[in-house]
Amino acid sequence: MVTTIDYPLSPGGVTYALLDANVLLPPRLSDIVFDLFSQGMFKARWSECIEQEFVRNWPKVVANVKPGLSTESLAEERKKAKRRLSCYQGAVREYEIFGYDNDEVSSRVPAAVDAGDKHVAAASLVLLDYAENANDKVFILSNNLKHLAVADMKALGVAVIRPGPFIDLLTHVAPERVGAALDQSITSLSKPPYTRRMLLEVLRLHGAVITANHFEQAWRADLD
Repeated sequence: MVTTIDYPLSPGGVTYALLDANVLLPPRLSDIVFDLFSQGMFKARWSECIEQEFVRNWPKVVANVKPGLSTESLAEERKKAKRRLSCYQGAVREYEIFGYDNDEVSSRVPAAVDAGDKHVAAASLVLLDYAENANDKVFILSNNLKHLAVADMKALGVAVIRPGPFIDLLTHVAPERVGAALDQSITSLSKPPYTRRMLLEVLRLHGAVITANHFEQAWRADLD
């Protein structure tokens, strides 16, 4: 597999991934991310503030609820969001990050980070403080790179990366475990059935092109 890895993982370290709301929201993408987590490939973390963004944005991002619809419809979609969120919470022990709103942590956030995303950057710095050795890696998984001052955060030791390239990174490191996670994503969805070809389309949609190409070859006999 030919690829370029900007943020290589080191053996013997812990990989922390702070999941931004825009990664938690897309249902099929988040299925893949949590199935990769279930394979022990990284430790998933997020904050209460990210949860609030998730619930607030679910109606328009996932349910495509347009402005002007009834408050009852909006409330029902937010109930669905909270049920989805409770599944995330149940899947990950010790998922919540605390202390990101402390002045000491907030003061370390680069000035170039957008005001609306400073809480995300601050939460990643708390994760960085958790790191116990030089092999530990801290990532922010987000589709909002332009607001997260990628270069400045990298200088502090936090890699800001889109979910697709992160999945590609895991495939580069352990393709067998990624394959097991993808199989889990497929078998977990049976009504309606979720096929390998559909999963490959989701991977490409979210930028995991290397992973999609790899498994298109590996699954070639099962795609027709």
